[in-house]
Amino acid sequence: MTDRPLWSGRFSTPPAPQAQALGRSLAVDVVLVAEDARAGAAHVEALREAGLLTDDEARQLADALVRVRDAIVAGTFSFDPADEDIHSAVERGVTDLLGDVGAKLHAGRSRNDLVATDVRLHLLGLAAAAVEDVRAVARALLMRAREHIDDPMPGSTHVRAAQPITVGHHLCAHAWALARDLERFSEWRGRANVSPLGAGALATSTLGLDPAAAAARLGFHRAFDNSLDAVSDRDVVQEAVAVASICATHLSRLAADLLRWIDPALGWAELDEAYSTGSSMMPQKRNPDTAELARAKAARIAGDFVTLASMLQGLPLGYQRDLQEDKEPAFDALRTVSSVAGALAGAVTTLRIDTVAMRAACADPALYATDVAEALVKTGVPFRAAHRRTGELLKTLAEDGRTLADLDDAGWVDLGVPDGAALLDPDRSIAARTAPGGPSHASVQAQLAALDALLAS
Repeated sequence: MTDRPLWSGRFSTPPAPQAQALGRSLAVDVVLVAEDARAGAAHVEALREAGLLTDDEARQLADALVRVRDAIVAGTFSFDPADEDIHSAVERGVTDLLGDVGAKLHAGRSRNDLVATDVRLHLLGLAAAAVEDVRAVARALLMRAREHIDDPMPGSTHVRAAQPITVGHHLCAHAWALARDLERFSEWRGRANVSPLGAGALATSTLGLDPAAAAARLGFHRAFDNSLDAVSDRDVVQEAVAVASICATHLSRLAADLLRWIDPALGWAELDEAYSTGSSMMPQKRNPDTAELARAKAARIAGDFVTLASMLQGLPLGYQRDLQEDKEPAFDALRTVSSVAGALAGAVTTLRIDTVAMRAACADPALYATDVAEALVKTGVPFRAAHRRTGELLKTLAEDGRTLADLDDAGWVDLGVPDGAALLDPDRSIAARTAPGGPSHASVQAQLAALDALLAS
């Protein structure tokens, strides 16, 4: 055990306690212990292949890395005050076990390339978990969309009823957004799968190490192209949080729709008790906390992105200690997306949808004003004239306390739509919208098939 940092050879006095406390990141990066041991083992093989370690020394180092990792995971490892981060703790633990052999571990390696490698490995794991949770939400949406492919509901703009659509069409809209998020995660993964190990502090080393072989051992697609870029850029971290933020926004919008549906003023749905909470004071309450928290978490993740973007902008090339601040927001963003998605998948799956109430809401004749205007267009009336004529009729009816449903046959004939009364029907209105991407049965069925294929890929 020692209270001297690994880099202390150049220094005659130890760090001030306040400076040491400020620089210590162990509480955040201890989660990287498994990745640090993996990267360490890959580096040991690189040293062995370069002739800098004997086979026996390489075996001892690989075993020691596993022992230290397991002790840290089990909580039996004794951290030293000089352990600034998980990387120095692991190296110090290996050296304590093996003495001079352990001291060979860091040859040709810097914490700069090690940290960048560990973070990429960890983010790839967190992103994989987030992807599966987001995929679960999308699959839940598709399952419910199939159940309600023909059930009408009012679609809205400006949070006001606009035109009739189906529950299936509405749920597919959320699934399409999440499918794009999954595509973004996949594209990010391709760019993230590059190993920085072997870049050293910034200029590689003179020891003849093979970064490509180390990359392959760690499961990366390839090694870095430029060593300085490898250790000084965090765009892969920033992009991961950007993708997470966009995804969280989509999950937040889904939560907002759930909250609107379950509002007693509409009464279109009911959240299962398992995804609700009670009040500490009011016995009657069933609060939709799951959806409310999912709605709010998007702001937290957006804040993580702002933290990263603000920290990274303006940094010159080369490793700067500012980069230590990349982990907390990045890890938080991806973990939070997983947490939100996991809860929403269950909430959507168990949501009780009141199709009777939704159909009843489609009785509002105003929902069919666009159908009336388009019926005029089919007779040759220019759309702007049809829009004006329909609007003027609605205004006159409203002044008399009436709606389109109160219009008699003569009134429809005067308007130029003799069969206009038949237009005020949600099933007819929806079935008439056969364009790709629309709410008709065939269109939603095609969307479901396309989304199934995307989620399976």
